[in-house]
Amino acid sequence: MDTTFFTELQHIHVSAWNEKDSAKRIELLEKIYKDNIRMYDKDFIFEGLNAVSDFIGKLIAEDPAYHFSAAKPIEPLQNSARFYGNIQTSGGLLNSMDFFLFENGKVGHLYAFLEPAE
Repeated sequence: MDTTFFTELQHIHVSAWNEKDSAKRIELLEKIYKDNIRMYDKDFIFEGLNAVSDFIGKLIAEDPAYHFSAAKPIEPLQNSARFYGNIQTSGGLLNSMDFFLFENGKVGHLYAFLEPAE
């Protein structure tokens, strides 16, 4: 995994989390996430690419102000990376930190941390 890999990962991750069309979103996610990805949040665990895509679709559909963007460039570390982002919502801005664990060149586990922006 080189710099290009991580640059593309960040770009596709942000694009997928903003994509309104579910078919296009799945196509983006398939490029970077394993089919059996597990996504962890403090309140839930999603299992599988479709479950993650459905969650993204729900966020977008329920909040017209929703928009995800990069706060900093992605930071690789061994077989993992962390990515800081901003999520605009109708309730205000959230700071996010996504922690990726890779399996065979794709994201196998995604840990999502959120907090209100100060």
